[in-house]
Amino acid sequence: MNKKFTRAIVSDEIAPGGMKAIELDGNEIIICNNEGKFYTVQRRCGHMNAPLDLGTLDGIYITCPMHYAQFDVTNGEALSGPVPANIDHEVMSPLLSKYMQNIGKLMNHVRMVSIRTFATKTKDGWVLVAL
Repeated sequence: MNKKFTRAIVSDEIAPGGMKAIELDGNEIIICNNEGKFYTVQRRCGHMNAPLDLGTLDGIYITCPMHYAQFDVTNGEALSGPVPANIDHEVMSPLLSKYMQNIGKLMNHVRMVSIRTFATKTKDGWVLVAL
């Protein structure tokens, strides 16, 4: 089946190592530039729907800003589940400690799923995406 590619952005809009969130044909996506090779993924995390573009991109790995879940932008695979913020050295009040324990219990029931990827290519200075 032939995929229909749509112009998304001019390729020099994203420096190597960067990413950009856009809406294309009603889809929220992120275009990632890994050393001149472009990848496109859904914008929302496969854990709790956080905007991945507010996270970090390290090569082909995108990290969610909310709970630090990581995904491979080449195939969308969830590489690691959410991890708690580093609060090992913080002294918490009893009330905050109880709250964090309750959040931990709730988070255990939230599914972690891989994210969707989209075929991406470049042509004539454009990044093209097939949705």
